[in-house]
Amino acid sequence: MEESYEYQDSGRYQRLGFWLLPFNKAAAALVSCHPPNLERYSYDQDTRGIWIDFSNPEKQEYTVGCSNSVDIYLPQVWNSTGSSGISERHASFSAVTDTGPILLCDESEYLSTEPFSHGSHSYTVNFRRGGKRSVLVAQGINSLVAFGHGRFYQFELRWENDGLDEFRMAPPVLYALGPSRTKTKRYVLGEKVGGGTFGNVYRAMDVTTGSVMAVKKCHRLTSKRLDFASREIATLLKINSSDESTPCDHIIQILGYTTGPDWAEIYLPLKSGNLKTLVSKILPPSSHFHVSNLVLHQMLLALHHLDQHNIIHRDLNPENILWEHSPFGTGDYHFTLADFGLSMCTSSQAPRAKEVAGTTPFMAPEMYHTPLKQHTSKVDIWSLFATVVWVRNKRFRKGCELVGPHLVHVWLNRIAGNKKGGEGGYEGIRRMACFDPGRRPSAGEQLEILEMEEEAEMEDLVEEMPAYWQDEPSHMTGAIGEYGWDGTDSAWSSEGYALPMEVPWDQEGWMPSYDGHSCLAKSPRDEADAAMAMWKAWYLATDG
Repeated sequence: MEESYEYQDSGRYQRLGFWLLPFNKAAAALVSCHPPNLERYSYDQDTRGIWIDFSNPEKQEYTVGCSNSVDIYLPQVWNSTGSSGISERHASFSAVTDTGPILLCDESEYLSTEPFSHGSHSYTVNFRRGGKRSVLVAQGINSLVAFGHGRFYQFELRWENDGLDEFRMAPPVLYALGPSRTKTKRYVLGEKVGGGTFGNVYRAMDVTTGSVMAVKKCHRLTSKRLDFASREIATLLKINSSDESTPCDHIIQILGYTTGPDWAEIYLPLKSGNLKTLVSKILPPSSHFHVSNLVLHQMLLALHHLDQHNIIHRDLNPENILWEHSPFGTGDYHFTLADFGLSMCTSSQAPRAKEVAGTTPFMAPEMYHTPLKQHTSKVDIWSLFATVVWVRNKRFRKGCELVGPHLVHVWLNRIAGNKKGGEGGYEGIRRMACFDPGRRPSAGEQLEILEMEEEAEMEDLVEEMPAYWQDEPSHMTGAIGEYGWDGTDSAWSSEGYALPMEVPWDQEGWMPSYDGHSCLAKSPRDEADAAMAMWKAWYLATDG
């Protein structure tokens, strides 16, 4: 279990702040009664010390040192062994205004500020090596602080309110710190906010910065699942490496990680939620089309960045697209691609991506029909098209999980082939749903198509468009048969889409009957079921 601490409640109104109580003779004799500290030196029943008050929003930092400008004065003392080692500005207590916690910051010349603890219900969290020396102080966390050489001045922090109400657990336990299996603690654990492919995601607070983050906890991992956790960490580190390219702000960043023999914890920015919840429970239907366009463009940017690193996501779906309000104050949404546990590298040195991976109904057809053939980034292009349709089309959103994957593929393909105008049209992105992955545009090519579409009407630009967007593609050949479909072009239009009543033979058990007509029946006794299935296929394909 995570380290936990007992809850103490005085039963009265609690101000945001703490008492700084002398804990050794030097602190009691030289600090508490020193004239510069008398203004804050107070009595409270049996408490005698310096009150540090953060309830005033205009005063959110208290400095410590030996200069006349600090809030808490520590006299510089000399003796036969040397000085007390107090810098003019030695340390500070500061509140993180947007999240609520209070941090101890070491600013001393000789790094002689030290948090520690005492008692069975207190825990020490040290400064992290490198970078700014700051650490959380709260009830039960770093309950003692020392300043100067050899812990010259020592104080106890006795809290009224530490500002961590959102992370407080039910009495008698106060806070839970993690990771649970390491001595060094990285965060205060909060509530569960979701789940990934092989782990749960929790709200947490970084103990060195006070910032709120997400912790993806992957525990009890064995064999292949441990490989997925390691793969996600390696992929995120590669994608976010500043040495190779500028990071993409539509791909989740990795803030850190901790691993063990059979577990891993990944630290990520905390977002407001995922696209599935946003569309299903928050947004009005009138905004779905606009949001789908935002998702389309921003995820294409993410996939284009992955292409530059030779990475396939392989599980792009509404649950793995996170949202937050735009940081630019436009009132729009900012989307981020997350959950890279199933990702694969397509470079020549990496293992080939051959196994079936993804979430039905967003998996590309080749995942089912050619699982032993190396997949490309085009599987993500199909998944993005399915996600856009899921956002725009209420009927698809409700029905896509009720039918088999092959019917979903035909359904999406027919939606792509629909040339109706208006908000339901898919003219600019229809090639993303080609059955043949070689005919789908890459993310960069699709971005170019959308950019050209914005500049002028599509019919005026046909001659200027690149070859992968021409309306008259090369003749479909028997190569389609490699994907398990009939080698003739009778089931295909000139643009690569299945005709409404001529679905590829292996879709949901389609097979040629004795007289050459298509049927779904596996035997004469299945005629009624076959008729119903054929009607459903036609209904989905022509009216989607």
